[in-house]
Amino acid sequence: MREPIVFIGDSITELWGFHRAGTFEAYNLIPRGGSGQTARWITMRFRRDLEETRARGVHLLCGVNDIGRNEGFFVPADEIARTLAGMLDEARAMGVKAWIGSIMPAASIPWNPEVRDAPAMIAAVNAWLRDHAHEHGATFIDYHAVLATETGGLRPEYGTDGLHLSPAGYAAIEPLMLAALGRIPPPTPGGVGRGAAKVRRRWIGLAVAAVALLGAAAVLVLGAR
Repeated sequence: MREPIVFIGDSITELWGFHRAGTFEAYNLIPRGGSGQTARWITMRFRRDLEETRARGVHLLCGVNDIGRNEGFFVPADEIARTLAGMLDEARAMGVKAWIGSIMPAASIPWNPEVRDAPAMIAAVNAWLRDHAHEHGATFIDYHAVLATETGGLRPEYGTDGLHLSPAGYAAIEPLMLAALGRIPPPTPGGVGRGAAKVRRRWIGLAVAAVALLGAAAVLVLGAR
């Protein structure tokens, strides 16, 4: 059996484990999401989650609640990045392989209309992660590129409230996630230009179908126990 990978994060991770339980079961992924939690709050349980699950890999995804000012005050993008980097450093010190997902796109924060620069803040944190995650021993996974509109919002077909993902949204990013984690093979290069784009779309479609079938099979197996 593959070694477990724990998914640590906020409500995005919590709902991922709920809506796509079959995927998590099939690929030995452990959801540890906490609704409403900021990155700073997550640092307080990060080591405990790693120790309790005995996972040798961690997928970290959080930061949007810091942008949403869930603790009642503004948190700059560079401070969010430093908090995330601190958790990656802790994972490396523990000998745990790390992946970090981009903050999901959002045109605004549904619960806090006072935040008027959400797309810019999200872009700033994601840019830092893209450029510097490897310096902290982690692999960056760019979910934002799959889900975002041209203006940085969440594509309507992938969301429920402009920020949280629908089951279709999670299904859309799962091939990217599973390939990054080594759970499925990465796409084979198929050329350049339009040819490469066509191959990529075809691969993603096949991968989504495969994930859906495996998830459904896992649910049936669980139900039969």
